[in-house]
Amino acid sequence: MADKDAPQEHIAVSLGWRLADDRWVKATYDARVVSYEADKDRWLVVLEDQLTTPADLAGEDAELRGLIASLAGKWAYVPAAARDGVTLPLKYATLTGAIRFFYAGDPRRRD
Repeated sequence: MADKDAPQEHIAVSLGWRLADDRWVKATYDARVVSYEADKDRWLVVLEDQLTTPADLAGEDAELRGLIASLAGKWAYVPAAARDGVTLPLKYATLTGAIRFFYAGDPRRRD
């Protein structure tokens, strides 16, 4: 494994959500690495481009597709395992903002 003190400029981050009907959807993003926090073993990243789209979403899931697509440009702290290709399982509420996981700007500068 590469040295955590010399992070890659970009990593692929895979995120997954379980829906109310027990289906799982997954999307992968190209993420720009901003920093690494050794004490918490996590990366601060900016999700830049959506690399994969959940193919199993039917047309009636346009709202869900929109929520997933809207993550491009968001900031997030992801565990170091994200760099190793692990899909991070998230609660659906992270997509709606009911649980804060994604940030519009740098979360280190919150007021």
